[in-house]
Amino acid sequence: MTKEWLRRLLFIGKRERPTPVAPGLYHMMQEGEGTIARFHLRVERDGSGMLIANAVATARLTPTGVIIAKGLLEGASDAQIAAMLRKHFSRTDPAVITADIERVRTLIKQITEPGDLYPIFNLEDATFSPYRAELIAPLQASLPLREGSAPQPILDRLWEVGIPHVTFLYSDTSQPSTLVHAIERAEDLGMIAGVRARATHLADVGFLTELMQAGVDHIDFLYASHQPEVHDALCGEGDLTAARWLLDWLEENELCAVAEIPLVQATLDDLEITVAELLDHGADNLSFVAYATTDPDLAIQDGIFAAPSMVQVAATVEEIAHMTQARFMWSPPIERDPRLPLTHQIQAGPRCTGDVAIRVEPNGDVIPPRGPARSAGNI
Repeated sequence: MTKEWLRRLLFIGKRERPTPVAPGLYHMMQEGEGTIARFHLRVERDGSGMLIANAVATARLTPTGVIIAKGLLEGASDAQIAAMLRKHFSRTDPAVITADIERVRTLIKQITEPGDLYPIFNLEDATFSPYRAELIAPLQASLPLREGSAPQPILDRLWEVGIPHVTFLYSDTSQPSTLVHAIERAEDLGMIAGVRARATHLADVGFLTELMQAGVDHIDFLYASHQPEVHDALCGEGDLTAARWLLDWLEENELCAVAEIPLVQATLDDLEITVAELLDHGADNLSFVAYATTDPDLAIQDGIFAAPSMVQVAATVEEIAHMTQARFMWSPPIERDPRLPLTHQIQAGPRCTGDVAIRVEPNGDVIPPRGPARSAGNI
């Protein structure tokens, strides 16, 4: 990864043929049946787009769909939208235009009430259409919060370049007030905002209430195993008790919970039981991150996976997925660093959530989702 990678993702360059809707991120609201729906329309350089409804569901749009969706959400009439389509696309049949407008209108209604609570989607899946989109920027950013962090300028910049979703990485060195203020700023901008932490750091009613009032959209936390001796050995003493309490609290308060399951040998052995327990507690958004190494001796020593066994690990997880109604998501695997305790790596978790995500350090350095953890530039 080089600075060219960052430039390609974040720079909106000139095009020989301007797209009908300028690339960027559009935040819109729509009233309907006593409620207000919140939409993010992300338009790429090639004119295609992504429509996100209520920080919950998303739909990939062609350039035609982008024009129609933007028009409908801004209150344009069907006739005005049809005129816009005829202006930018030749040989457009009136019957096709009418059908396309109705199709997008139905789509907007469907994703406004998707029937589940997970914000956005599995960010490893970059393409929802038959062609590859030319992304103007990553779709999500993970921001570590450390003592003295000032995330507001970074959030402003992320919004400016078109990144709609941010997850704050909360740890031992984070300050509760910093997280609350960061969530508030993300909410003010119109971003989708989440938190990733150990349950021990979050299991406080007052703190959680503040996060809810600030506008947090989802909370991700470690859930390694249903067995206390396995979970607590990896995630900290008493953390499983805190995780179970947190899961029930989030379910009761209708706030999206994402259980992050670290995959090592000890957690894979009884993964099916762990998943069943999570489902019994109402969790249906499960994120998996595997810990692996190319050193066979280190794999045996630490109880992690040798690289050749990763295919079988994935097959085991996929098999369990087929037996459940939960949403299974993959984070990029983590290479074991023998200089650090395994518990340290597991509690720190993945650097970001997927292959179309980035990690932004407090100083603005941007770290790609895979490869050496070196800066590809500064935001």
